[in-house]
Amino acid sequence: MIKKAFSKKSKQPASFFSPLTILNLVYNETYSEKLTFLKEVSIAHPFHSISMDIKKNTLLLFVQELLKKLLYNAHAPDEALFDFITKHLIELEDTQAVAPDFHIVFLIRLIQQLGYSPELNFSLQTPYFSVEDSNFGNCFFETPIFLSKEASFYLFNILKNHNYSLPDKKTRMELLNGMILYLMKFNKQIKEIESVNILSEILL
Repeated sequence: MIKKAFSKKSKQPASFFSPLTILNLVYNETYSEKLTFLKEVSIAHPFHSISMDIKKNTLLLFVQELLKKLLYNAHAPDEALFDFITKHLIELEDTQAVAPDFHIVFLIRLIQQLGYSPELNFSLQTPYFSVEDSNFGNCFFETPIFLSKEASFYLFNILKNHNYSLPDKKTRMELLNGMILYLMKFNKQIKEIESVNILSEILL
């Protein structure tokens, strides 16, 4: 699709096509099954602060790995999903101080975007979220498929887009791991997200 993409003189260098780069493309529309060459390629929103900030860069790696494993067999264009991803990438680039739970909120919003949202039945009588049942209940067992009261309430606040006080790192990691398990329930191709271990070291 790109003529002389790896040439030093190329106007459309291969570096433009690194993962999650937001591009403007101009191409010849054709009804042939054969691929056509792109006429023009430009970066729509350059990532400067992400490349210079280790926390932002680590968050980008998490988003990249998550989407690569989640959308590996996607075929049809999804404009709403593209707009969702683009919005969060630009937010990551443009926000001076990114929230320590940016990746958790992104993951939960992505779950909602894909139509996997849990039942919003949190209450004083049902304070524990069950990954297996996709809802909040009154039972709790010391297993990864049940979230503590703190993590469950944290999840509910994000789902409802409420204002909340940032929980401690332990609670954030509990929710992150729980939501990855939740996503695995709907997407069998996801076995693990390796960048989670890096996130736990980099983010406070």
